[in-house]
Amino acid sequence: MIMTMDTIKALRSSAIVLAIVFAASSASHSRIGFDKYHNHKEMTNYLMQITDEFPNISSLYSIGKSVLKRELWAVKLTTASELLGVPNIKIVGNIHGNEPVGREIILHLIQYLLDNNSKNKVINNLLRTTVIHLLPSMNPDGFEMSAPQPCPNDGMHRLGSRGNANTFDLNRNFPDVFNPHTVPLQPETKAMMEWLKSVPFVMSLGLHGGALVANFPYDGSLDSETSYNQNINMESLTPDDDVFRFLAKQYADLHPTMHNGLSCDDDYSLKFKDGITNGAAWYQVIGSMQDYNYVWHGCMEITLEMSCCKYPPASFLESHWNDHLKPLLTWMQQAHRGVKGFVTNQITGKPIPNATVSLTDRENYINTTVNGEYWKILLPGVYKLRVNAIGYDEKIVRVKVPEEREDQEEGPRPQSVNVQLEPTKTKTADSGRSTVSDSDHYNTHWVSDSDLHGVTDRAVAAVQKSSADKRLWLLVDVEGKEKEDEGDDGHKGRSGNRYDDVNRLQSMRPPLPVQSSSSGPGNHFPSGEIRAVQILCLLPFSYFVVHMLS
Repeated sequence: MIMTMDTIKALRSSAIVLAIVFAASSASHSRIGFDKYHNHKEMTNYLMQITDEFPNISSLYSIGKSVLKRELWAVKLTTASELLGVPNIKIVGNIHGNEPVGREIILHLIQYLLDNNSKNKVINNLLRTTVIHLLPSMNPDGFEMSAPQPCPNDGMHRLGSRGNANTFDLNRNFPDVFNPHTVPLQPETKAMMEWLKSVPFVMSLGLHGGALVANFPYDGSLDSETSYNQNINMESLTPDDDVFRFLAKQYADLHPTMHNGLSCDDDYSLKFKDGITNGAAWYQVIGSMQDYNYVWHGCMEITLEMSCCKYPPASFLESHWNDHLKPLLTWMQQAHRGVKGFVTNQITGKPIPNATVSLTDRENYINTTVNGEYWKILLPGVYKLRVNAIGYDEKIVRVKVPEEREDQEEGPRPQSVNVQLEPTKTKTADSGRSTVSDSDHYNTHWVSDSDLHGVTDRAVAAVQKSSADKRLWLLVDVEGKEKEDEGDDGHKGRSGNRYDDVNRLQSMRPPLPVQSSSSGPGNHFPSGEIRAVQILCLLPFSYFVVHMLS
């Protein structure tokens, strides 16, 4: 039987229409709404489907398992073609099982970023210059044992499972800088700690519920007591208090109501000035996740209390999403505030891993990755960057972080400061001291091209060639030796000592992650196309088996 041309055309048209309908229906399967909270199975299916739909932008991986063996899923988003020098950030939700607003907001944030990459210039730039890791649920077991509660309430209701399946509060389970660790580490906590070791996170958000405030470190202090009485607690400030306050206040200012500082108590009395609080000033916490991130890994984490109701009905979710979207997007852009660069061997040009990078007036430090990368979030100003590595002379570099342009929609841009260290030539009694005078290694970096997001090995090699490189000029300080203790950073403990005890404890912390952005976790699951090929490949074998057995 011979088909007419009209019949063939009609069949072709039908096939095209069916393909379009099938593609549309397949895409809709990976979309979620605000009509419900998604259990672990539903969340898993959604994450697999949406990362399959955007395989070039997203990947799904697990950082570990919960007590009841549920996967702790994380989604990695980026369009960066070269990951060297690109900062990693993370957002973690559902730390407490009965606080799942952040869990749902992260699921919608994944969807929003992927859908808008090709439509929105700001989102496109964010994904092109940043590696974003989103972990919707750190405590899936606790979530499965909880349920929505009537709202409004006073925010401190503890209905449902706050802890994990072993009833441990995961935000009290991390090693603490001020107090001995006396509770057994939980599987979820161990997974988070390994995650921080494997990825050099620059910034982090921990999403909670039960209040409306942006909380910044420290949560504990040298005389930590677990108390909710604000009147007996005092601030416990980090060396980077200016940056933490800026990040917290920026978030609160962009939220429609958080900046009002109202508590979630029945009388709604003013409680949080500008909608932010130092953790210890609110109430003391021993073993908090944000303190661990900062002290052990140099990761700037703040804790967001996102809603007065810990577990509101699903009908509240869309309004919470609308309230938090702009603050979240702006927060992510701040990973590019301050300075970044590479620390390399002046003779060989090779990267120096695990070098320490600090400011001369701040008693904390960050470490370089295996590729010599570093990032330091700083506010506008002039700083002295101190760089040390075993077997090299110390180098102090003056860095100027300029004011932002007010019309800059795509957020701040980092100053690129690459530091070359000279191998130590002479041995001294104190190997931690430089073998050259201050006047020999004080330099000023004036960066003409600060946006080097696409830096490659060739670009790094070019910077290493000469101090006359077109991207960077090194001006030797001719004023002679300068005093190390010029001014004060303003961060003193109650006794007046500038964090002597904290500094001692920080010096005892484990080495920070030395892996590069480019060595982060990838997708552990085949894409939809690969799955289809695998099924097709199995069909002949299945046909053969059936006929042999019949």
